[in-house]
Amino acid sequence: MKKNVIWWTGIINPDHNEKYGDFEFFEYSRKSWEFWCKRNNCEFVAFTEPIEKDLKKFRVNWQKAIFVFDYLKLNDIEYDQICLVDSSSIIKWNTPNFFDLTERKFCALRDMDNMNWTHQSIKGYENFFNFKLDPTKYINSGFMIFNESHWSLFQSFKQLYYDNVETFCELQDNLVKKGTEQTPMNYWIQTHDVDLKLDLPLPYKLTHLHRKEMLGHNWQLEEDNTPFFIKYGYIWFFNGIPKDQRSKIMKQTWDLIKHNYEDRYTNVDTILSEVDHKDTAKYTTSKKFKRDLIDTFYNDKYKNSTILELGTSQGQSTKMLSRIFKHVYTVEWDDWNIEQAKKRCENCDNITFIKTDLYNKEWDIPKADVVFIDAGHTYENVISDINNCANHLDDPIYIFDDYGLPPGEVRRAIHDKIQDGTLRLNKYIGELPENLVHAGGTKFIDKEGCICNLK
Repeated sequence: MKKNVIWWTGIINPDHNEKYGDFEFFEYSRKSWEFWCKRNNCEFVAFTEPIEKDLKKFRVNWQKAIFVFDYLKLNDIEYDQICLVDSSSIIKWNTPNFFDLTERKFCALRDMDNMNWTHQSIKGYENFFNFKLDPTKYINSGFMIFNESHWSLFQSFKQLYYDNVETFCELQDNLVKKGTEQTPMNYWIQTHDVDLKLDLPLPYKLTHLHRKEMLGHNWQLEEDNTPFFIKYGYIWFFNGIPKDQRSKIMKQTWDLIKHNYEDRYTNVDTILSEVDHKDTAKYTTSKKFKRDLIDTFYNDKYKNSTILELGTSQGQSTKMLSRIFKHVYTVEWDDWNIEQAKKRCENCDNITFIKTDLYNKEWDIPKADVVFIDAGHTYENVISDINNCANHLDDPIYIFDDYGLPPGEVRRAIHDKIQDGTLRLNKYIGELPENLVHAGGTKFIDKEGCICNLK
């Protein structure tokens, strides 16, 4: 089966090392796109060696466009759809698969951020193309999705450049001085009346972050310093920023988010090392309990799932769950516990803390796909939690901690709900009772936890 391809350009031009900060930003862009490709079963193809060696005559931006199909054919890379993306971008780790949104049209982003620049560039090439270009359909050539049906468009664009290379260089360097291949590409697309899809949702369109005031954060919310573009966007284009500052800003961004891009198979131990376990902190779950959750849920099947945690405590499990699920809603009534949990999870941008008393207030909790019940441990508390989840959520998966805690009220509540058909026991997780001691010093009488209603 042919895969969708990310065509990523990372050609270093030694003459521009100082201008582009030694191209350090390539590293952060590449890591993010490689990770995203793995998660979405796409092929990552890095264009790192120029086909034409004269990089003044054949600028990198021209080469990425005119040689994409040639390169894929030369390297026997089969493809379904192709996304050409600039290396000045970082894609968020959990970005939905945009290939599903194209309708198999030529898909791109409208470029409306600097209309003065765009206007001057369009006017500069108007005489060459002898065509009145529609600026409302002007696209950013740093993100384009196309397929085999557009092969002839790109091949003819390549021929256009070879036939007029000296003219284009003169326009770029001495006359227009606004971009390289982007405006010519726009003229070529419009003169060939290409059927365009230009309406990807806004989170995919975060170009010119400073112009959109996306580099700030909700300063009113002291506990949330996440920049707007990370919080609300999917693909972040660091264009319009002075080129010598691009590496610095992209590095700062990467340092904030890099923990989200770790490989599932090589980083389970890293995830586990970030939090305490029952052998050193009796108020949390065991390492085996956490590893069992990772083994069950840390995969593509659940990567876009949300989880509701009833009973935050000090945030040990909360932090780990944030590495597994798309979003964590965690509920706690104790102010001190919430404060400790927020400190522990300060670098996690996918956690919502909710302060409420689960047993003395009307249920007003966000919906989720999975629920982790670890709040009150009386029979009545557990029954109440299960019933509220069953009534409020849409057939969730249940995770229970302290299943074997004496005198066995958690276990009794679970089994009563199994008897009435609300729950279906799938498997036990965590340590055996002989290896478990509760924070109060009591030994467990049964297994540490269980999972119910697993799909």
